[in-house]
Amino acid sequence: MFDKVLIANRGEIALRIQRGCREMGISTVAVHSTADTDAMYVRLADEAVCIGPPAAKDSYLNEHAILTAATVTNADAIHPGYGFLSENAAFAAKVEEHGFTFIGPSPEHIRLMGDKVAARKAAIAAGIPLVPGSDGAITDIAAARKRADEIGYPVLIKASAGGGGRGMKVAESADMFETAMNMASNEAKAAFGNGESISRNTCASRAISRSKSWPTTTATSSTSANGTAPCSGATKSCSRKPPRPRSMPPSAKRSDGSPSRRSRRSATATSAPWNSCSRTGNSISLK
Repeated sequence: MFDKVLIANRGEIALRIQRGCREMGISTVAVHSTADTDAMYVRLADEAVCIGPPAAKDSYLNEHAILTAATVTNADAIHPGYGFLSENAAFAAKVEEHGFTFIGPSPEHIRLMGDKVAARKAAIAAGIPLVPGSDGAITDIAAARKRADEIGYPVLIKASAGGGGRGMKVAESADMFETAMNMASNEAKAAFGNGESISRNTCASRAISRSKSWPTTTATSSTSANGTAPCSGATKSCSRKPPRPRSMPPSAKRSDGSPSRRSRRSATATSAPWNSCSRTGNSISLK
C-alpha cells in the first residue's frame, strides 16, 4: 500500500484518482500548470506543486518537472491517469529508474501494445481471435489495395501507433482507396515518421492501419539543469499580463450613455490582474 501518490494529470481525471486514494487512506499530490492554479483538483489535493506554464508540453508533459515534484514531496508512486504520459513507455521506465512505482502497465507492455503491428502479432501468438486483416506491414499501395479488395469495402486506413484520429482515413469504395491511402500515408509520415501499413477490418468497418517507428531518444525537458520549472521564484515569472480591455459595444450601454451593470462587471473582470503561480497553504512551487 502506498502512503502518497502523485497524480500526473489534471481536471476530472485527477479528481477521480483523488477520490479513490482518499477512500483508501492515501495522501495525494497534485501537479498543475500556472493556468490551473485555482482548479478544484488542486484545492482538494493534500499537496500541490506547480510544474510549469499553461502549455501542456511545458507542464503536464514535462517529465523532468513531474519526477522532480515526486522527489520533493516524497511520493511513493505516480499515477498518470489517461492521456498525457500514460502511454509513454520511456516515462514509465524513468519512473521506475527513479525509485517510484508507475501505476499502470509495465514499460514493455506499453511499448508492445503501442504499435498495432506488434500488438497484432502478440495477440496471434497468444491465440486470441482477431478480425480479418493482414499479418504485417504493407508498404505498397497495390498490395494494400489487393488486401482491401479481399476484405471488402468500406475500409479504414489508420496509423498503427497513432492517436487522436491522425493518420486515419476512410475509403468507401475502390475508387477512393488510393486517395485515402496517400492522405493517410502522408499524415502518418508527418506525425510518426513512417508510412508503412497493416490491413485489418474492425467490427464496424474494415480498416488499414499504418505503423510508425518508435523514437530512440526522448524529447528534452523544458526545465533547467537544476530541475527548476518556470514558476514563481524561478528565472521566468509565471505572472501574466491582463488582456487589453475591450471597448463596450453600443448594446452594452444604457439609454443615458452609462454602462450597464453587466458591462461594468465584465470590464472589472477583464482588467483584473491574473494570479501568479505562487500559492500559500498546501501548494508549493519548484525552486
